[in-house]
Amino acid sequence: MIYKSSYPDVPLSVEPVHETILTSVRDVAKRQPNKPAFINAFDRSESISYSQLLTVIDSIVTFLHQRDFTKQTAAVVMSNCWQWAAFYLAVMKRGGAASGASALFTDYELERQFMDSRASLVITQEETLDKVMIAAAKCPLIKTIIVVRKKGSTKALPANIFTWDFVVNTPAQSCLKDVVVDLDKDIMLLPYSSGTTGSPKGVMISHRNFGTMLQIYAIHNRTRLMTVLDPKWDDEKENYNLFLPFYHIFGFAIMVSTLYYKATGIIHSHFDPDVFCKAIQDFKIRSISLVPPILVFMGKHPTAGKYDLSSLKMILSGAAPAGKDICEEVQRRFPHVKYIVQGYGMTEISLASHFPDLTKKQKFGATGHLTANNEMKIVDPVTGKICNTGERGELLIKGPTVMMGYLGREQATKETIQNGWLHTGDIGYVDEEGNLYIVDRLKELIKVKGLQVPPAELEDLLLSHPKIRDCAVIGIPDKRSGELPRAYVVRDDETLTQQDVADFVKDRVSSYKQLKGGVEFIDEIPKSAAGKILRRFLRDRAANKSKI
Repeated sequence: MIYKSSYPDVPLSVEPVHETILTSVRDVAKRQPNKPAFINAFDRSESISYSQLLTVIDSIVTFLHQRDFTKQTAAVVMSNCWQWAAFYLAVMKRGGAASGASALFTDYELERQFMDSRASLVITQEETLDKVMIAAAKCPLIKTIIVVRKKGSTKALPANIFTWDFVVNTPAQSCLKDVVVDLDKDIMLLPYSSGTTGSPKGVMISHRNFGTMLQIYAIHNRTRLMTVLDPKWDDEKENYNLFLPFYHIFGFAIMVSTLYYKATGIIHSHFDPDVFCKAIQDFKIRSISLVPPILVFMGKHPTAGKYDLSSLKMILSGAAPAGKDICEEVQRRFPHVKYIVQGYGMTEISLASHFPDLTKKQKFGATGHLTANNEMKIVDPVTGKICNTGERGELLIKGPTVMMGYLGREQATKETIQNGWLHTGDIGYVDEEGNLYIVDRLKELIKVKGLQVPPAELEDLLLSHPKIRDCAVIGIPDKRSGELPRAYVVRDDETLTQQDVADFVKDRVSSYKQLKGGVEFIDEIPKSAAGKILRRFLRDRAANKSKI
């Protein structure tokens, strides 16, 4: 059957996303000009108020205008910082799209994303400038590089690099009008996702997509979560711990929502156990969104027990399934945490299609209820037949937050979205009460601490090695990381060692993509008649080996 959301439809967004956010920012700036929008968790003397944020955005917009930046893509290669928020809002006012990339990426990975996204401008931090410059030098479309310098740095910079201070001191042109955008056709965000298979692809998210997602999220959050937690809940009085990476749709949405809610965000450039816990303690944080490895930390790490986390009432886990044992362990350790709940989403849905609902009985393992405006169905992945309640099949989603498609990947888009239905690549079922349960993945994606590792990307890299004839990469289970990448390699030269293979990959990819699950030599990669890698045989091989 086709399931329709039980919640009333939310009006579709009728204005650009930046205007929705800036309406909130202007309101706070007018009433409480000195209220912090963001505070650096590692250096609390570094913060920016709502009124300062507006001033900075206007200067960036003018700078972008002077650089002829209009309806283009800007790559953002930064760890979490308040400059991320200011910059993306300015980019949107110029009709452009921000494409975030991990600060951990190598120059090889950055070059691929810069080229694919057609970025004309890059903003980065001093720590990552060298590899950004190496990558940008191979991308002829990139005309401008902006760098946020380290505090107190006096290091000489190349002449063609603009510093953040120079950009934000650009005299704002008050007469400059926002670029007119088409809500349905113009891209406002271009995150990269592997989808159900293959290498990373640019996910084209429109203003209508994300603006509507923001409305759905805000209304559900207020009526089905926060006011159940506390009938007097006031978003404007809350502080939020922003430690999930902003280049990821989950972290980006929480950062944006912080401004939309008129709250204060405590920004973490990276995860540090003490800084994370101290922020919850000092800022009396009541609700956090995280990924399962952080849940494991809270349940098991001694640091979490050193701080007063009694303000914390709810934990929302996403990006990967959270196990029952660890959820129970966290609640035993922190009995004041009333709810540990899960949602379901993906980049291609502009964030999420299912949210938890505290007005209903919570069922362990469920990833929530279908959000407003959306439809879903479960289909047999082989026959395409629609499944009934309780039957397992692939989850398909239809609604206004489904992406426009993959940038420059017409075939991949057609395979993923058919007649308006997005194929998620996840296997699940729906119970009688409308709860969704995800039980398996059709897609080949490996999830390391909630971060995507596409096997195809590592396989392409491995096949570039002159001594490797063939290869396949799978994820193997790991208690700490969820999964770890393991490579099965067919050698073309017997002198090649496992360490050679691991080092070859290590030098070229981010830490979480490295072959920490091991390297195993094999005579032949199992494949179907059509040449598709039969990963299930490799998973069986790995499982049997682990039992020995």
